[in-house]
Amino acid sequence: MQDISVYNKEGSPLRKAQLASLDILMEIDRVCRENNLTYWMDFGTLLGAIRHKGFVPWDDDIDITMPIDDFNEFIRIGQSKLKKGFFLQTEKTDPGSNMGKGLFKVRMDGTLFINDFDDFSKSYHKGISIDVFAEEPYPTVSPRFLNFIRKRISKAFGFFHYNIKLNFKNIVSYFCFPISYLFFKGLWIVICALKKTDREFVKIERVTYGYPTLRTDMLPVSQIEFEGHMFNAPKVPEARLKNIYGDYMTIPPVEKQRIHAKFISTDITDNYVNLD
Repeated sequence: MQDISVYNKEGSPLRKAQLASLDILMEIDRVCRENNLTYWMDFGTLLGAIRHKGFVPWDDDIDITMPIDDFNEFIRIGQSKLKKGFFLQTEKTDPGSNMGKGLFKVRMDGTLFINDFDDFSKSYHKGISIDVFAEEPYPTVSPRFLNFIRKRISKAFGFFHYNIKLNFKNIVSYFCFPISYLFFKGLWIVICALKKTDREFVKIERVTYGYPTLRTDMLPVSQIEFEGHMFNAPKVPEARLKNIYGDYMTIPPVEKQRIHAKFISTDITDNYVNLD
């Protein structure tokens, strides 16, 4: 049997990055509790809490989600409530980040986290972070239809929010994707207006896999253990994980145990990094 703990042994660079992310989560949790805002652990973080009582050993980030009203309120008050050393990153607070709708990050100063999409020609905060997604209502539609429409919306949206290479295909896409996005997003808005919205998921621009969860399985939130601390989780976390992953308790094969980051530093004080 594979020893998956080799990824994040105590003192390893990945483990240090995980613990830095945990510090950010604890700070977000504090702000939410003190200001009556709702959040819950989601995606791989929720999976880790249920399957490992902490991080998935090869995971290098934390994902949480907030109802859309709480999400917007955190953006409004967050930076004034966060302690020194934490930065609320949105397109408004950090224009170079090209964040886009439905997501903000809380980053830790004095750290560095680089992935495939980072652009060193642009000046924006690149520290270790937590992804915070906005949750919104969804109707009950067939998984096949949802997959069809979300691919077209998220692909067009992502094209303008990631570092895309200059080639002929992408030049054509530059003119085609705005039309595609407006058509399919408009269609989705109409469907949501006509059908009962009894489910919840992150904004459709951010959906890459999974199926929305019944609202009655999401709220009110519960609490579960993560790295020795108690944090918010969906009311029925197993229902959320089944909707996202299917058989979530099975450890994936080695080739699918991927770390996102290309470079992580939990302390850049001894390094020279020119972000200008």
